[in-house]
Amino acid sequence: MRAQREAPIAPAIVEQASEWLMLHWGGELDAEQRQAFARWKTAHPDHHRAWARLQQLQQTLSGVPAESARAVLRDAPDQQRRAALKLLGVLLVAGGGYAVQGSQPWRNAMAGERTAVGEVRHLTLADGTRLDLNSDTAVDLRYSARERRITLISGEILLNSGHDATRPLIVETQAGDIQALGTRFAVRDAQGGTRVDLYEGQLHVRPQHAAAQYLNAGDSLWFNAAQTGAVRAADLNASTWSQGRLTAERQPLGQFIADLARHRPGWLRCDAAVAGLLLTGVFPLDDSDAILAALEQSLPVRVEAVTRYWVTVKARG
Repeated sequence: MRAQREAPIAPAIVEQASEWLMLHWGGELDAEQRQAFARWKTAHPDHHRAWARLQQLQQTLSGVPAESARAVLRDAPDQQRRAALKLLGVLLVAGGGYAVQGSQPWRNAMAGERTAVGEVRHLTLADGTRLDLNSDTAVDLRYSARERRITLISGEILLNSGHDATRPLIVETQAGDIQALGTRFAVRDAQGGTRVDLYEGQLHVRPQHAAAQYLNAGDSLWFNAAQTGAVRAADLNASTWSQGRLTAERQPLGQFIADLARHRPGWLRCDAAVAGLLLTGVFPLDDSDAILAALEQSLPVRVEAVTRYWVTVKARG
């Protein structure tokens, strides 16, 4: 006989359990808090069930390496802890808590450095490397005595590598590793793989299951774990986001809108009927509404907004 699947736990109860977990991780509960927690846990069977699930989740997290998610939750600022615990609640309600440490949302939330939608950050690392994070990007930094490793979890980064004769600088992606040889380059999640644009120096690209190859300044390459595409010319305008602008030079409108959508919350798309229109211009990223208004002035298109978070660029009627 097939086992009956457990009924879902109400989101409000999971949120309460997550709040209690945060209190436990914040330090020892005082006598009044311990009594309140005991009353809460016995007040309803689902309270006990939610707490039991979170305990199982803690056991899962205990297997993560030194920079474990549990340590991040315990030691991070209150706002970050609360955001992470809210994610725990979402995963538990969805029944996915037991696989949490392998999930993309969890990896993004627990990344060492990350940006929100519309945010660009500029970091200078201990070795002098300049690391720029594009909108909605997550990375982990793992510097050791043997190597400098930056894991791109999602999004896009631009690097100006610092000099260190003894430790290689490696960018790790789901598709494979990219070793910098004194370079300036961009790495981006793209079309189920990784895209690299090399502006200065040389790179050694090592897909997980395909032949490694070197790139020289001016090269661009897309690859996934099993194969590499053809080497093409790097797009010099592709990384102007790091300077607070999007630059288009006879760029198809559909591609431009896809780039702009990364910097704007909600859903922004381009209708296929106008996706091939060519666009040239420099657009400051601090006001995406102004960019959309400028498109209506320069191209035969109209911006149709159901709400600010659901926008389509269509042919002008």
